[in-house]
Amino acid sequence: MYDRILVPTDGSEQHAVVTQAMNLAELADATVHALYVVDERALDYQPSESGREETRDARREEGEAATQHVAEAGEDRGVEVVTAIEEGTPAQAIVEYADAEDVDVVVMGTHGRSGVDRYVLGSVTEQVVRTSEVPVLTVNLARQRRAVRDDETAVERAKQVLADEGHAVADVPEDPYRESNTWLVRVETEDGETFNVHIDAASGEARLARIGK
Repeated sequence: MYDRILVPTDGSEQHAVVTQAMNLAELADATVHALYVVDERALDYQPSESGREETRDARREEGEAATQHVAEAGEDRGVEVVTAIEEGTPAQAIVEYADAEDVDVVVMGTHGRSGVDRYVLGSVTEQVVRTSEVPVLTVNLARQRRAVRDDETAVERAKQVLADEGHAVADVPEDPYRESNTWLVRVETEDGETFNVHIDAASGEARLARIGK
């Protein structure tokens, strides 16, 4: 089915994209390639060579952190991950990397970070879909984030996050607790583990904290 799965990352929060790639890699016993592209246009904004080098170094440092995040996710899931940092126009660099590495499928989010010197990942995804010769699996990141205003929604979000990590929920032993802008949901899984799920009430973004078996 698939031997090599490409996950381009721009350093933004893309937990759902990485999870989809890892799920697919587990099913196919595939290798995941985590790719960060240093956008050459960001370098062109700099008026001096020293400024370009400083920007390049900063982007490469960001790329190392972004691809390492994917590698750590792979280590947690027992999936082999190859990391790479390229320089160029993002969509073109992604398609060229996929071709050079004989990638079987690309997994991308429908939007990412934006800014004066950033290329919106959603636009990159659109270009990759149009130009790639291999299938592109897109994940709608906009649907991953929504406000959590009540206990029921907090529990629903906690269960979703755990399911993304491969855990089936057995019980929510106590009512969710909200402090300021953060929900705390304690969840017990069918594999005997207990997690605290910390959820941002405004965005729905969440992180897991394992508290024991």
